[in-house]
Amino acid sequence: MNILQSTLLLALVPLALSNCNQKKVKENNTTTTEQSQSDTRLVAGNYVTADYDKRSEGYDWVGVMVQNRNDSTVVIQVRSRADRKKPTCTLDTEANKVKDGVYQASLQGKKVIFTFNDSTLTINPEAPQDEAILHFYCSGGASIAGNYKKIMTPLDSTQLEKLPNN
Repeated sequence: MNILQSTLLLALVPLALSNCNQKKVKENNTTTTEQSQSDTRLVAGNYVTADYDKRSEGYDWVGVMVQNRNDSTVVIQVRSRADRKKPTCTLDTEANKVKDGVYQASLQGKKVIFTFNDSTLTINPEAPQDEAILHFYCSGGASIAGNYKKIMTPLDSTQLEKLPNN
């Protein structure tokens, strides 16, 4: 009987160990999914150019509103001040996640990169020679390329034209 118990024990130990490893893999996959969702939530928000702080003095400014579509896609709306004159910049697009903090959109066949770091957003073409595409969405020589800082409040709605989602 002792040999039978030893054989049974030797057969069950590897089976038990393999089940422990499978649980850890599932936990790691869950963590990766949670990190992906967390990253998407972190990029969502409102971003503005430096002149937004001087808007009460009449300065023109550009705002970027980023909303989650799903775990790998964000909706991006770029708007400029519209209360004193026709808006300078307007863009509505979706961008797909390339990696944590980096999203890519295709604008007229050109790849545009949206890079989110801490509390900033940088918009640039993937290829430097495609920079002109970012001028297309603005008038008067302006461009949506550049750096934007994240703000924790909604954009000043008194200075924006009505958005399709409002």
